[in-house]
Amino acid sequence: MSNRFRTALLLFFAVAGVASAQADGAPPEPMREELRRVLLRLIESGEFGKTAPQDIAFTLDAPEQRTGNLGLVVDSANAAHAADGLRVIAVSPGSTAQKMGLRAGDVLVAVNGENLAGLGPDNAGHALAAQRLRERVDAMADGATLTFSTRREGASLQLAGASSSVTLPPIHLRVGRDELLAALNGSSGRPRKDPAPATTGGGCGYVSVFDVAPRSQNIHGVHLLSIDGHAAGPSGRTNFRIEAGHHELEIAEEIERPYISFGSRQRSVGRSVKTLGVDVTANITYYLGAQLHPDQRNESKDGAYWDPIIWKQADTDCR
Repeated sequence: MSNRFRTALLLFFAVAGVASAQADGAPPEPMREELRRVLLRLIESGEFGKTAPQDIAFTLDAPEQRTGNLGLVVDSANAAHAADGLRVIAVSPGSTAQKMGLRAGDVLVAVNGENLAGLGPDNAGHALAAQRLRERVDAMADGATLTFSTRREGASLQLAGASSSVTLPPIHLRVGRDELLAALNGSSGRPRKDPAPATTGGGCGYVSVFDVAPRSQNIHGVHLLSIDGHAAGPSGRTNFRIEAGHHELEIAEEIERPYISFGSRQRSVGRSVKTLGVDVTANITYYLGAQLHPDQRNESKDGAYWDPIIWKQADTDCR
């Protein structure tokens, strides 16, 4: 993983992760969307070379880290942009920078008397001044006076305020289909536990609708409606522990709109439902998917365009 890639993702967590974490550990949708945007920018910039999107996989680890909570976004794209100082692109509401009076469009000429203009590029070609600013802010104790020499619409200003910091939690991020499956099963091979009826002496297994199905093989996500005629469980649940033996699963396809050409493809609207019989073996997880038939993608009658399938099996310690 390149330093540029690692820095981009750590920056994402610094900006979004701390303020957005939920009590159950699941990232909220705005945080997921921002991460998607970061990955999109990295893919478009050629960070992953010719690697196909479905083959991109990595794990990002970072220890707990204290960082200055300045709340500034500056233009550090290249040294030329910062020849006369760092231009402020945005200021976060309620941040230290906003309380100091900094605004988008300001040019930061110096921080605590240290020059930020004309420092040239860093090793990646970005403005070295941005790195210098971050180092100086991170090194300050909470409550210490932070002073900026700035230019605003041709006028020189001195803005000051008390510095503050936040501590980012340790980061462990898995990206990619195989990485997600490994995270789901855990290092011991045991998936995330969900409430389920007690099993008999025949053991138990799992069925999963955790959607990492390979679109390159025309396999899409599904929603599990019922198991043997009983409601599968609350919305959002992805793993279901069931007794070993034969089970009848009622499954609704969740094929995205671009892949088919008829009807409303909003989630939970107009979905085709089919039944899949599964012979569950103890200590196996069965990943469910919707197999799209490309040559019948226009045939909505009787759901001819798809079939429910088990697209992957994995060893699991089910107790």
